[in-house]
Amino acid sequence: MRGGAQPAGALPGDHLCGVYRGPRERDRVVLPFLEAALRRGDKCICVIDAADPAEVIGALPPDLDARARADAKQLDVVRAADMYLRSGRFTWPEVIGVWKSAISEAMYDGRFDAVCGIETWSGHEVVPDMDELLTLESEFNRYLPLFPQVIVCLYDIERFDGAMVVNLLRTHRKVVMGGLVVENPYFLPPDEFLALTRTGQVGPMEEGLQEFAAGVAS
Repeated sequence: MRGGAQPAGALPGDHLCGVYRGPRERDRVVLPFLEAALRRGDKCICVIDAADPAEVIGALPPDLDARARADAKQLDVVRAADMYLRSGRFTWPEVIGVWKSAISEAMYDGRFDAVCGIETWSGHEVVPDMDELLTLESEFNRYLPLFPQVIVCLYDIERFDGAMVVNLLRTHRKVVMGGLVVENPYFLPPDEFLALTRTGQVGPMEEGLQEFAAGVAS
């Protein structure tokens, strides 16, 4: 997901994967995503790694009055460490539990028809075990369709190598390329993906997967 465009074609229940390179490119993705969702009246949850939440809120357009929206709980910007290290270590069941709680609270609030979440992974504040992280991304696919929500997972490709991007593609049903939502033909359902990881394998490299991963990262 590069270039800063709001993803076109995202649907409730979607779990999207995108990449960026460094803080400047991250902001060109995160800020338009939040702005568009806030203007629609959606609840927004932004989990930011290696950035101050106040700076994210302050970087949104002045006419949006993002500070007031944050005070009114339409916008939550949270440090990754505060969201994902509540017990002192990163575990996928706890992270999913935290997201479930946040989404349920937004739905019971009654003011919002949808929730838009975006999280960035740079490996600075939170350095998860890679198997734990991939399990999290795979398990997300069981829970996300239960609520009217869209979650975008952004990875800094200066910190995550090509092999990790390939595995991330296997755990996201859709990806963002050039600001557009694209069906991912290499997605593996959770039971299939987790069965492979339990054997210590990630499965054969499907024809075209590396080329597809390169297109996502370009």
